[in-house]
Amino acid sequence: MSRKKLRIVLFGPQGSGKGTQGQMLAERFNIPLIGAGDLFRKEIVDGTRLGFMVKEYVDHGSLAPDELVNAVITNRLKKIDLSKGFILDGYPRNVEQAQHLERLLKINLALYLRMSDTEAMRRLLGRRQCGQCRANFHVTDIPSPKGDECSMCDAPLIRREDDEEETIVRRLATFHFITEPLVSFYRQKGTLLTIQAEQTASEVFHDIVKKMAKLGFS
Repeated sequence: MSRKKLRIVLFGPQGSGKGTQGQMLAERFNIPLIGAGDLFRKEIVDGTRLGFMVKEYVDHGSLAPDELVNAVITNRLKKIDLSKGFILDGYPRNVEQAQHLERLLKINLALYLRMSDTEAMRRLLGRRQCGQCRANFHVTDIPSPKGDECSMCDAPLIRREDDEEETIVRRLATFHFITEPLVSFYRQKGTLLTIQAEQTASEVFHDIVKKMAKLGFS
């Protein structure tokens, strides 16, 4: 267990393995993994005023403004036990949100999973998901032993709608324009840790833990 209270933000382009690494790190350091998307869904399910406002944007396929996003995150984080630390995935998405988060909670580690667009495209185009149990596979990296069927429940494997090539290109462009400036922001804060994500999941995890140990997080 680290002697420092870990307050991590995890970011990187689509396909870089943020969810996988976040879960592995949460288990390694025994701290909660907080997905921003889950916080928004919870707000909507609870039927709050903020949730109603978020749903309006979601239903129209639009991005919620920073003021609303920040309000939801602030409201939800106040209801979560953060005494052991945390890993935040999916927020902040831009520098303005990062500045808001700094006023709310002091982040001491920003993990950036760096990956080329070429590799991100390869991973996302090959990604398959079970339409029933939601298990994830990849046509070459993690193929199902049953071919086009899920090895867990035998249901057909599908390609997610947001894994179509045109959608991926747009999402990567959005990442570079809106989210990638976080690299400079956290570098100036002295909290940036860049990890080469074009490795296997286990290699990436080993690299993260090794570099964190050198920073006193072990």
